[in-house]
Amino acid sequence: MKEANEITVEVNTTVENLNEILESNNFKLIEEVDYNDIYMIKNDCSATDCLEILKGCVIIRNIINENIDVKQIVYKQKEYNDKKEIVSQSQVKCQVYSVKEAIEFFEGINYHSLIKINDHIKVYANDEVEFAVQFVNNKHIYIELEQDKDGKRIYKDLESMKNIFKKYNIPIKNNDYFVKKAEVELLETMHN
Repeated sequence: MKEANEITVEVNTTVENLNEILESNNFKLIEEVDYNDIYMIKNDCSATDCLEILKGCVIIRNIINENIDVKQIVYKQKEYNDKKEIVSQSQVKCQVYSVKEAIEFFEGINYHSLIKINDHIKVYANDEVEFAVQFVNNKHIYIELEQDKDGKRIYKDLESMKNIFKKYNIPIKNNDYFVKKAEVELLETMHN
């Protein structure tokens, strides 16, 4: 499994204001990509806590941009501290040929679709940092900052990563640096 930390925040502003913040700090759009994820869970899952439910999920992912159409199965393993902050995480991926066949395979071994996350990602960078701005299910705006880039450690720890958001005055909802997009979506699905 590939291990790498990241910080994900929910932005507490409009798209227009976020664009102004990024432009005023010399960020340029360098990539756009869509991640369409289907979270599959075992039919007999008895967990009631969202994070425990999500720990048992396998993700069927389709990554699409103008140059690629990648289909894969992804399993993420995350460790949390007492405050439910992610302290470490890893993932393993396996290429597949068809999202439909991957779904059918998991349904055949007693899994079902739990949630879907459609994530339109715009990657912005300046001379110092790269942000993945994520527009999730046309409801939420997140920014993700990864600790490593191209296999190299960029930030020594989570605190130095948090300071990047502060440096650029990114308005963060609830001052939460460890937003879990899937948990937000699952909670919204459960309450609808």
